[in-house]
Amino acid sequence: MYDCKTKILSSIPDNSCCSLSFINIVFYSCAHIDANNSTILINSRLDILDKVKNIINNFYPNIDINVWDNFLLLKGNLYNLLVDCNFNENGKPELTLFTNECDKLTILKTIFLTSGNFYYNQDNNKNSKGYNFEIVIKDENVADYVLSLFKEFDFELKKIKRNNNFVIYTKNSNTICDIFVKFSDVKTALDIQNNLAMREMRNSANRQNNCFESNLDKTIDASSTQMTAINYILNNYSLDILDDNLKEVALARIANPDVSLSELRTLLNDKISRAGIKYRLDKIIAIYKKLKGEEK
Repeated sequence: MYDCKTKILSSIPDNSCCSLSFINIVFYSCAHIDANNSTILINSRLDILDKVKNIINNFYPNIDINVWDNFLLLKGNLYNLLVDCNFNENGKPELTLFTNECDKLTILKTIFLTSGNFYYNQDNNKNSKGYNFEIVIKDENVADYVLSLFKEFDFELKKIKRNNNFVIYTKNSNTICDIFVKFSDVKTALDIQNNLAMREMRNSANRQNNCFESNLDKTIDASSTQMTAINYILNNYSLDILDDNLKEVALARIANPDVSLSELRTLLNDKISRAGIKYRLDKIIAIYKKLKGEEK
């Protein structure tokens, strides 16, 4: 199965500035930092841990790395690493110090990789929540900063509080597509667009079918009323009490009780308009009601 996060992770540059902004968010989202014992324990996806490991090996070779399952343990002199990552004395990231556009984009990509989710339902069932792109962040200041970064890239997202976390989200499919394109994942964006097109085709077909069934019901109801009127006149009087124009339409309806007015017009060789046929049938119904004493 295609994993959009794998594609987004592969698009993060390996240069020093983007690597630091990447590690910064990983530390913030997935790590327990113990400065006193000089350890950082990270719990995350294996591909994220592999990227962290490669960055540490490339830029901080004196830090010891231990890996098992979905955990990575960094030990040793972590001071330079934490300073370079802009972590303050409270163990909080100073994200605003990353000013380059590539750094900001890496922050958005990484916060989605570590704390984000994307849902869409291809079955279009009634219980589907539709499209939803969200990032769950534990600190409101960080959430506000992430929200501002999305705005810098012209993406309007919303923020809500959920339990003890803050959720940055959008349910706008066009916005979600544009975000994935910006995140270098064109395939997911195309999948969304294709899915939207298929949904619209199904919805259009359903609307047409519902319209057809509704029109069919109206045709059956109208035809039943017309046949009741014509049969009453035929059985109790005679169709001869109708003028030639009404009699012609009455005979056509008797011979074709279930067809629509448009089909009836075709059977009459189009010499009477659809509106003309309806007018004459309505007149027959009015005569029927008058004969029964329902109308004066």
